Amino acid sequence: MLVLDDASAFHLGLAAGVASIVSIGPNNLMMIREGLVRGRVLLVASLVLVSECALILGSYAMASSLVTFDAQFRLALSWGGLLAIGWFAVQALRAALMPGGGILAALNETGRSCMLRVLGVVWLNPLAYLELLLIPAAIGQSLGSDEARLHFVAGLVLADIVGCYGYAFGGRAVSSLLRNGLSVRVFDLASGLVLSAVALTLAASMVHAG
Repeated sequence: MLVLDDASAFHLGLAAGVASIVSIGPNNLMMIREGLVRGRVLLVASLVLVSECALILGSYAMASSLVTFDAQFRLALSWGGLLAIGWFAVQALRAALMPGGGILAALNETGRSCMLRVLGVVWLNPLAYLELLLIPAAIGQSLGSDEARLHFVAGLVLADIVGCYGYAFGGRAVSSLLRNGLSVRVFDLASGLVLSAVALTLAASMVHAG
């Protein structure tokens, strides 16, 4: 069990949050793309943030109650994750074929459709459960006190706030320089290839583990 003071636990949370920020996954790619197409940047970033904070708070509850998941659950989550990431990859590759990089579609999207799309991506993203629920819960269980767990979670939340709005508004800032659909299509193509690589890596690790 780790015995950390409050400041150290907070910094540990920040470090874990930064690790999640720099990881390449559907949530981060979606927020960057929303900025590139100059869509509902604030709405998308806020929805992702609220959803991810809910997972982080869930990790705190798990750590405090010492909840653990059995091997069957982890296996089911892994297979579900493989299918979800594969689906995200296909959608990104399809978007890369859209004329104008999907900018017109983003402009015509209703607020309700945008919310459903974002919530679907976040809550069907297995990487979010791993990075923001299971791993933080495991770290939290190793901390020596509930006070330290609270400071750890606070660090995670602060990093998540910076990450969500940084990605979304960073993408929008870049879009002002590029200003063409080709750049969005290139981004979608790169996203599809990256997510395909993630899916293949996950599949290989599951086959090897089995």
